[in-house]
Amino acid sequence: MVPGGTCSTAVVLHREIRRIQASSGLTNQMDIQVVVIPCVGDEGYAERQMMALNMETGGSGDKGEIPQVLKPAPAATFYLEEEDEQRYFRFGEPDLEILNTFREMEDYGVKIDLLYGAPAWNVLLRHWPVDGETESSLLSGREIMYVHSGGLEGISSQLMRYRHKGLIDGKEVQHPERQRRVSKEFLDSIQD
Repeated sequence: MVPGGTCSTAVVLHREIRRIQASSGLTNQMDIQVVVIPCVGDEGYAERQMMALNMETGGSGDKGEIPQVLKPAPAATFYLEEEDEQRYFRFGEPDLEILNTFREMEDYGVKIDLLYGAPAWNVLLRHWPVDGETESSLLSGREIMYVHSGGLEGISSQLMRYRHKGLIDGKEVQHPERQRRVSKEFLDSIQD
């Protein structure tokens, strides 16, 4: 699973995995599939971006040369307040569902950003099985590896946008890791 803006990382990763599989003769033994989760636009935009990049870099235009796109599914009620329509998020727009996913992942010790990581995980978690339901056929019976391809530096500035929208208070604006580091540095300075 790869979050996608222009989806370039997903295309390059997909192409390289296919090349390794073909050159090693392990195509049937190495069942690795790259799936992109659009964080900018929707599945149509992601597919157009990937096809354009593929064609510009020597691809044939065959749809099998680009990764599959994970489409949104209705929200599972185990981590969201209520059932939601199938949708992607507006890029960079503060959204309570994104914030809840960001917080939930932090509770599990997973650091993700609010622009790509949290929206991607929100869509991915919608495909997880809940209370005996079967998971998405795209994920069915597969091990999942999430490739984080962005940075974490912008979390504080993105949290400011959430604060201005009234979704969080001022205490949450600074990323928890920095809060601890600043507090330790402050304590060290006053003890001297």
